[in-house]
Amino acid sequence: MKRVALLVLSAAAALAFIEPNQSHSQEKLDTLVGVVTNVDNASRRLTVKTDAGPVVLIQADDNTTLLRLPAGERTLTKATPAKLDDIGNNDRVLAHGTKSDQAFLAQRLIVMPAAEVAKKREQDLDEWKRRGIGGIVREVNSASGQITLELRGSGAGTRLPLQTTNAAFHRYVPGSLRFEDARASRIDEVHAGDQLRALGGQSSDGNSFVAEQVVSGAFKTIGVTVTTVDPSTGKISAMTLDQKKPVTISVNKDSVLHRIPPPVAMAIAQKAKGDAGKSPLTQPGSKTGAPVIDVQQMIDSLPTVVLNDIKPGDVLAVTGAVENDDAHLVAIKLAAGVDLVLKALAPAPGKPQSVRLSAGLPAVFDFSVIPVN
Repeated sequence: MKRVALLVLSAAAALAFIEPNQSHSQEKLDTLVGVVTNVDNASRRLTVKTDAGPVVLIQADDNTTLLRLPAGERTLTKATPAKLDDIGNNDRVLAHGTKSDQAFLAQRLIVMPAAEVAKKREQDLDEWKRRGIGGIVREVNSASGQITLELRGSGAGTRLPLQTTNAAFHRYVPGSLRFEDARASRIDEVHAGDQLRALGGQSSDGNSFVAEQVVSGAFKTIGVTVTTVDPSTGKISAMTLDQKKPVTISVNKDSVLHRIPPPVAMAIAQKAKGDAGKSPLTQPGSKTGAPVIDVQQMIDSLPTVVLNDIKPGDVLAVTGAVENDDAHLVAIKLAAGVDLVLKALAPAPGKPQSVRLSAGLPAVFDFSVIPVN
């Protein structure tokens, strides 16, 4: 995936940690976070595309407190007074106030200028590239704070102990690989098979990695056949390849969609056939085998497509966070054209299928969604 920046500790993450001040009557205030798309200084209104999706009109008045917060800050200690005309398009804002039928009346507006947010993201991205590692969790010892990670990317297949006693834990939420969307977590929520990324450095003896930040998630990849597509709602209705059960796929602003062309489909099929001929101990996805990264890279390097390009009858590989509801999956990655791969894998008449399928897909599709350096 080319969007490694989605992993970094964005400046915008600070907004989610700032609690609203309640009025003297202790009324419950609503909160929204988003990006400014228009500023009307004459009417003192902001149009904001919220992170949750809807576009909201924010109304400020003489009682609205406006603050400017430097990128990366998680408290208001360094906040300074601001004016409405200091706010521009693409700035990040946090609003506390009350909802009405006409608009969101803001009691307090906190703004992070877009230029500062972008600069902080680049700084964080560089740090994660220099000091970050990623891979698959193989063992967790909550008592000692040690996690055994099987690396991907540089050093793929190597198992490295992580010391996490002093690390801050975060957990990805369904449908997003953005660090700013990740919720606070703890080591007890990390399990074998999870994908994990850590920021830190080697221990003094060089035998382990001392983590400062840890972000993890549980993901799955399923194969489906599309029945209907509704671009207006971002919903795909489909049937699973293996159990023929209905499932709804949600596509949001962070979902990445690709279509596999015939040459790439043939290359993926050849990879799957080659893996099928190996010893089970070296199969991709096994606990001791080397992780599959070539198919992931092939698909990630393809041009992206939009939801309108997905049609009924398409066969998809969809990756998303594991949820309690198996009838719904928020897509992080979606690849169309899987039918071409399955066709290339089809055995000759009377011959058994030599490639093991899981959720209707060959194991080579069970790849990481967390970017690696």
